[in-house]
Amino acid sequence: MTPVLVCSVYVPYQIEKLQALMSVDFYTAWYDTQYFQFLCDNATLVSYLNATFNFAIYVFSGSRFRAELRSLLCCKKKQGAILFGS
Repeated sequence: MTPVLVCSVYVPYQIEKLQALMSVDFYTAWYDTQYFQFLCDNATLVSYLNATFNFAIYVFSGSRFRAELRSLLCCKKKQGAILFGS
């Protein structure tokens, strides 16, 4: 999530810079806008891939996680310890 947050924090400064550049050179400002959008889209893609890989790692490596996921998806009540109260 850090790259996405960095992009979102940097957006106001980038917009201000691009607006100043727009009055001088429209095509360079357009190119810089597209490049910045490309970087932010890639940061978002990396964060989604990270979440996907984390889920896959938990499924493949954690037997407790698999059991809980199976009971959640199959709507079965698990016998044994209660995790969240009564």
